[in-house]
Amino acid sequence: MDQRPTRETLKELHEGEDPVIEAYKKHIDRSLLRENLRRTVAERMSNLMALQRLAVEVRSAGRQVRKRL
Repeated sequence: MDQRPTRETLKELHEGEDPVIEAYKKHIDRSLLRENLRRTVAERMSNLMALQRLAVEVRSAGRQVRKRL
């Protein structure tokens, strides 16, 4: 059985506004998305790796604080 949506279903989804999606869109800063998409893939990967390094540092600092308690 074919599970792919029909053209009509896709058209309905595209034309209709899903209230859940609309609610989430209110809280998305599209300017940040556009700014990030202006960057090259290499720049985006570099930023992602820097963010990952920061997450590791924060996690490590949290562990050190918990050890002292």
